[in-house]
Formats: sequence, structure tokens, C-alpha cells
Amino acid sequence: MSRSGPDPQDQPDGSDRAEPPAPVAEGRYAFLTAPRWVRLITTMVLVSLVCVLLGMWQWGRYEDRSAQAAQVDAVHDAEPVPIGRTLAGPVVDAGSQWRPVLLTGRYVGEPVLLRNRPVEGTAAVHVVAPFLADVDGEELLVVVDRGWLPTAEAEAAPASPDGTVELVGRLRLPETGQDRAAAEGQVYSLDPTTVLAAAGSPPEAAGVEPLEGYVVAAEERPAGEVTLGSYPRPAFNYGMNLSYTIQWALFALGALAAPVVLARREAAERSGHGPVRTGGRAEHEEDLEVLAGLRRQAALPPGRPEDGGPAGVRVIDAPAVPDADGRAAPRAGRHGG
Repeated sequence: MSRSGPDPQDQPDGSDRAEPPAPVAEGRYAFLTAPRWVRLITTMVLVSLVCVLLGMWQWGRYEDRSAQAAQVDAVHDAEPVPIGRTLAGPVVDAGSQWRPVLLTGRYVGEPVLLRNRPVEGTAAVHVVAPFLADVDGEELLVVVDRGWLPTAEAEAAPASPDGTVELVGRLRLPETGQDRAAAEGQVYSLDPTTVLAAAGSPPEAAGVEPLEGYVVAAEERPAGEVTLGSYPRPAFNYGMNLSYTIQWALFALGALAAPVVLARREAAERSGHGPVRTGGRAEHEEDLEVLAGLRRQAALPPGRPEDGGPAGVRVIDAPAVPDADGRAAPRAGRHGG
């Protein structure tokens, strides 16, 4: 016999009624998978990596300049010694740079001008000439930077001293040669090969091995006819590079911290625990003025101008509202301007 009527299990109070599926709970930071957040995080990571690379570059410059400054402090003011006792071969190495040396010999070839080398903010050219030095009975061809002249006074390179010259100078590493062509008698770098070629490859130095480096003259005996300017002690502002390194590191940390701060703030707002916005003093005073105006408007007596009401106030009749006894009582009208 079939049973009519609904199944008890289908009743609302049935013990086996179907429960609705529970909502899938999202994590507190599930919104980070949104495209805009992915773009933001990716951009900030890339910015941080760029800052790290720039910081490493500045740190490398800091290390190089601090090492150069330490080398200058160690040897710049030392007593000059013969060049043969300083160099193991015809090569200036980093440990020998700026070391004072003594040379005895003579200038050969034609002097040349090194262009575009300002000295302490003054536009200047350097006077450079080959020097054939006697080193323990052997000859060594040395490029010598004799000094400088203001650019306006250097129409041509002044002649080098004649005869035997005793020279006190400081060793320097060779510069990299320039590809651009210079005018006759001029060079753009203190590359020994370039300078010797511009000086006419003096025949007196044929077959003599040149020094891989050059010497900055500090004193010549005898001096030349034209007085040349001397060079100041080198200064290296490597503290600036250290400052830049720290700045780039802070920028990198800031780029990584920005998404974290923004994500925490949005998560707090989504959960209803975000920061409460508080208005300023000006907003508070404006709210008080609006509230006072509403109170004054509510206190106006009802009526039309012809009934003795306030002029310019229009009364809008409201529908009747029954009172407690069931009788219809008119509702207070609204006043309009």
C-alpha cells in the first residue's frame, strides 16, 4: 500500500534534512592573487633588484676609491728613490702608483699637449714629453707629464729642458688609449704608445723598451724656460659613494616593505578592523554649524505668511495621523523656504 503525503524526511523539522553547503572560507590575504596585486608585487620586487644592483655598483666604486686613497696616504709623501729600486720591471703596478721616484736622463722627441684636463676647476692642458732615463746602466723610455698651462696660454707645447735633467716624479698607471684622432702635437690620453707616436717616435729611443705607465713630474733640475703649474695632492671623495650605497639599500628595503604595508592595511579594512577615519578640526566645526542650522529650522513656528507665520516660509501640509483615541490628527507641517 502506497503511502500518501510528503516524506517525513522532507519535512522542515526532519532529522535528515539536507544542509546547505558551507561557504568556502577565504584566507585573510586571499586578495593577493588578484591581478592588480600581482602586478604591484612584481613591480616592487623588480624595483628592489634594480636598487640592489645600483647599491652594489656604488659599493664597488667606494672600495676602489678608498683603496686609491689609502695608497696615496701610504706613499705620496715618502722620500723619492731611484726608479730602478721601485720597479721590478718596466711596468707600473697598483702598489707602485703615486710613489715618488728619481730619474736621471734627457728629454727626447717633441713635447705634446694633453687636451681637456682641467686642474682644480681651471681649464688646462698638460705638457707631456718622452724622457730617456738611465736605470742602472740601461735605458728606459718614460712618458713624463711635466705640468700644466691654462688653455688660453697654450698655443703650442713649450720646449723641454736641454741636456741632462734630474727629475723627481710620481708613478702612475697607464691610461687607456682613445680611438678619436687628435690634432698634430696633441693627445687625449696618457697612453704611452699614443704619446710616443704623437712625439714623433724619437730616433734616440729606437729599440728602447717604454715604461708601461707614466710619471707626473714634481721637480725638474734644471727647470724649463716656461714655468708650468704643479699638480695638487689627489683627493678621493669616496664617502659620497658609501652614502649612495646606503641610500640604494634603503630604497630596496622600502620597495619590498611597501606591498607588505599595503596588504596588511587592506586585510584590516576587509575584516572590519581597519583604521577609523577621524576628521580634522575644520570638518568638526563645519558639522557643528550644519547641526545648529537644522535645529534652528526645526524651531520655526508653523503657519503661512497671511496667517501670521514667518514671511518667506512655505508650509507643506502633511497627511493626518490618528491619535491615541483613533481620531485623525494633523501632522506638523514641514517648512520650506
